[in-house]
Amino acid sequence: MNATGGRKASNNLQVTTAAYGSNLPEVNIALLGALGVGKSALTVKYITKRFISEYDPDLEDTYSKVEIFDQQEVIVRLMDTCDKEGKEPDRYLKWADAFLVVYSITSRPSFKHAQQYLDLVIQNQNQRHAGTGNSECPLVLIGNKVDLERYRQVSKLEGASCAKKYQAIFFETTAAEDFQEVEKVFHEVARHILRDKDPSSTLKPLYIGDDKAVSTANRNSLPRNQRSPTSSSPIITSIPKDRRPDEKNFVMVDRNPKFKLFNKGFKIFQS
Repeated sequence: MNATGGRKASNNLQVTTAAYGSNLPEVNIALLGALGVGKSALTVKYITKRFISEYDPDLEDTYSKVEIFDQQEVIVRLMDTCDKEGKEPDRYLKWADAFLVVYSITSRPSFKHAQQYLDLVIQNQNQRHAGTGNSECPLVLIGNKVDLERYRQVSKLEGASCAKKYQAIFFETTAAEDFQEVEKVFHEVARHILRDKDPSSTLKPLYIGDDKAVSTANRNSLPRNQRSPTSSSPIITSIPKDRRPDEKNFVMVDRNPKFKLFNKGFKIFQS
């Protein structure tokens, strides 16, 4: 996605950030995981606030949304990845400021696949920053599809333990239900990136509101191998509604009144 001109996503929809200029701060987030874990559903939920169940899992693209963090407009870019044979991971390993590794709680194979992605990212980070003293990119492990609890194969404890092993932030969520829960994940990651890029930023530290809250600001100030979760009261800070950008942050050009095709075969049906 080019911030200055946008990209035609399909015959039915165009997404662009041209109206906001090219001088806004940017954060690049890559979503990694096995096919079918819900990377695309999470991406579209965050961008459009809608849950999409029909899509082509073999396509890959990047989407943009302008958000406001402490009265500062920021372009949030999401790469919805699809690893095929012959495609090199450098396209997202060198591009991303943070990595969201997704698995489905209903699929143990996808959980094992997620661990392979965690290994890949950490290995790449170690190679890129060896001897430089630079901090690592924020790393997040997401257990998706908690709305399908009755089909769960990976326990929450297993997910949390895995995240602790890799010193990653951990969430369980679902693209099928509450938008605010999905938004919280992306806002958390974006704020981490902005703090890493500008340590003097006034962005307030966030805490993971789960069984055990983690002060991510303090945790990310240490090398990954020295980080450990801390106990605290669950606190989630979010942007007040009167400071949130409206849906004009991205431009939709609808050429079909029945539905909007949001790249990758996403069908957004309208009443």
